Amino acid sequence: MGRQSVRENKNIYQLAREERGLTREKAAELMPGLSSARIEKIEYGVQEPAPYDIVQMADCYRRPDLCNYYCSHKCAIGERYVPEVEIGDLSAIILETIAGLNEIDSLTNRLIQIGCDGKITDDEIKDFALISFRLDAVSLAVDSLNLWVDKTAGEQKLNLELLKKEKARLKAGSL
Repeated sequence: MGRQSVRENKNIYQLAREERGLTREKAAELMPGLSSARIEKIEYGVQEPAPYDIVQMADCYRRPDLCNYYCSHKCAIGERYVPEVEIGDLSAIILETIAGLNEIDSLTNRLIQIGCDGKITDDEIKDFALISFRLDAVSLAVDSLNLWVDKTAGEQKLNLELLKKEKARLKAGSL
């Protein structure tokens, strides 16, 4: 294996590659269409990666959070609409999700009142902002859970195919 870089200020892509113990050359062998020179340019910030590059790196380095990072920091649309999601510990993610859902549960009746007339009036803004804020937190927790599943599936032998089939079944309404 090649030497470990001693450069300071490594970007997320270089850190992810090094965490997998890959040299740029080995990473390039595992990712069709990405040369070691292109990987170096991306890691040094000389060249911006394309979405396809990010997907390949995310898969190769087993870091699905690279996709979220790219979307939330490098994509003009994503910067506006995609929050950065951090992958945490499963139990912490679940507790955060449940806490958020409990908070939303107590606000459900107020949300119904606000939405009854199909508009949000000035006197409803404060309550709606709180509800929206709480929903954003739940959404972030769900995104974190999904990234956790993607990241740890291989490590913990999670049957992703079975999970996808079950979710598709539920989506189709055949509970």
